[in-house]
Amino acid sequence: MPSDPAATPDLDASTARGSRIISRLLPPAIRLWLHSQLDHIEGLEFAIDGKDRQILGGYLPKVTVAAHQAVYQGLHVSQVAVSAADIRVNLPQVLRGKALRLLQPFPVDGQVSVLAADLRASLQSALLGQGLRDVLKQLLAGAVTQQHVPLDRWLGAGEASSIPHIALDSDRLTLCWPPEPLSGDALKLTMGLVMREGRWLCLRQPVATVLPPAGAPSLPIALDEVEFDLGPEVDIRQLDVTPTGIDLVGMVRVIPAD
Repeated sequence: MPSDPAATPDLDASTARGSRIISRLLPPAIRLWLHSQLDHIEGLEFAIDGKDRQILGGYLPKVTVAAHQAVYQGLHVSQVAVSAADIRVNLPQVLRGKALRLLQPFPVDGQVSVLAADLRASLQSALLGQGLRDVLKQLLAGAVTQQHVPLDRWLGAGEASSIPHIALDSDRLTLCWPPEPLSGDALKLTMGLVMREGRWLCLRQPVATVLPPAGAPSLPIALDEVEFDLGPEVDIRQLDVTPTGIDLVGMVRVIPAD
């Protein structure tokens, strides 16, 4: 039986209307959601792969995102390029004016680059600043007892703590706190950064050094190595520390908020 020639224009028109709906409503909704999750972002680019019927039903087979100068809860990132697969969102509700919501976990795979300047800026955030103090107090707890190093001069709480200078080298990170006003001593901590099994961040061969005023001998203290479990949702396949920054390649499974 010959096909009805009048059906083709209607089908094409329906497809075109669907495509226009997607192009008109979905990108602004995604942009709004991303901006709601981040403190700041520049150069945001993204693409959505999938058929109209899948996307209109709330299923996004693949989304790629690239941006630079992103800030999340005070954590700074210079470059990010990631792709996500098998995303389900409440798109039918979005088309009726509701906010975009994630409906199930999904993997995000890609690369993130963090410069030394990003790390210094991130240390001013409550998230990384407090986390760093907790890590350092754990690292240096033995040194306080054995060497009588007054760490509270540098590792105070909140606004009382000072922000260290950060220097990067091949596979190593150095933190240096400024001289303490009363004693004139400074504190330097250097360590290697290595990933193990994708989820364990290892601080290798950490050494703390109290740097007294010029002319006095320094006091280096070898510390125990420490490993931190980043969780089962993380799989970092590559961590490169260079003099200019830190590059991460891997996967993180995104869990929707309740």
